[in-house]
Amino acid sequence: MGKGIIPDSHPLNTASARSTALREADIVLLLGARLNWILHFGAPPKWNPSAKFIQIDIAADELGKNAADPALAIHGDIATVIPQLQAHLSTWSYKPESSPYTSRLLAAKEKNLATAAKKATDPSLPMTHSSALSAIERTLHSISPPEDGRIVYVSEGANTMDISRSISPVSHPRLRLDAGTHATMGVGLGYAIAAHVAYNGIGAAPGEATINVSEAVGKPGKKKIVCLEGDSAFGFSAMEVETMARYGMDILIFVINNGGVYHGDANDEARWKELQDATLGSGDSSKGEKGLRSTSLSFGTRYEDLATMVGGLGLVARTPKEVEEATKKGWECGKVCVVNVVVGKGEGGKLEFGWQASSEPKGSGVDEKNESRRNEDGMREKGKGGRGSKL
Repeated sequence: MGKGIIPDSHPLNTASARSTALREADIVLLLGARLNWILHFGAPPKWNPSAKFIQIDIAADELGKNAADPALAIHGDIATVIPQLQAHLSTWSYKPESSPYTSRLLAAKEKNLATAAKKATDPSLPMTHSSALSAIERTLHSISPPEDGRIVYVSEGANTMDISRSISPVSHPRLRLDAGTHATMGVGLGYAIAAHVAYNGIGAAPGEATINVSEAVGKPGKKKIVCLEGDSAFGFSAMEVETMARYGMDILIFVINNGGVYHGDANDEARWKELQDATLGSGDSSKGEKGLRSTSLSFGTRYEDLATMVGGLGLVARTPKEVEEATKKGWECGKVCVVNVVVGKGEGGKLEFGWQASSEPKGSGVDEKNESRRNEDGMREKGKGGRGSKL
């Protein structure tokens, strides 16, 4: 919810140089953020071992957790504490342009943005997560630029949530919802319904908001709710599409279909069928097939049919051009829309969570191997078997 208080486009927003920022930080001011798995528990090797954390939190039981020092904690509401700090620091100034730390962050940021831009235009098919999500964002931005604050993003899933946070910029707070502190999957469509009611009400005419909470971000009027869903995460609460249709909610849902949790087992149906036969015990035992992994999903699932069956719009997209066309149609259709975005399965990848690997002892090679698979901003090429960081 707080993402966007400092716009992603702001020069001092270093989200795209996250690893460098964490690794080289000396002092960290936590404004209500938790030192949990999202911030790697404040521990090395992700963080500078000497970093000091100043926590400001309204919840006393959060102070001093993990790598934080309770002696440096402030118990209070940030709305009260921040003005007090500003008053005490009124004679102190900081010039980021003269800081070597800032210079290194900017260099890392430029490098990572260049890498991300290259991945965004990857012409290979099946699409990668990056190329598919980038095609969605290019189209959405052409319709409604981030500075307008007219889109609320809801994202969940391992690869989809991680990568979309980097690709989908926001310029105002209260415009992004994801799995959050407890990494809970299955909340996305419920969040989308809640966001639609909060910003647009039920049965609101186009261009109107029956509940004008959108003034909180300075942009009154109807907002488009856009869901970016991993296929596994979508499955937890997919029938909420019927709720959306029943209440006339024109929510736009993209299901990034890679056939499994983090990755699928096969890029072609024949190979997937062989693995399924091995799973069911009906395959050729001489091949020694182990079968489908428990994290694998069915091949070619037609998620878009969930929208069609309740009177909404269902679309399939297998190329960036098809993604762009589907995005425009979904935006304009005036009813719930599910776009089944087919991407590469990333077959053969090992199922491992980034926050687990990050706890390996320095020098073990695990963290170095992980870092070679991702940009410093945490954006991974999941469609080719990369590792994730969220359950």
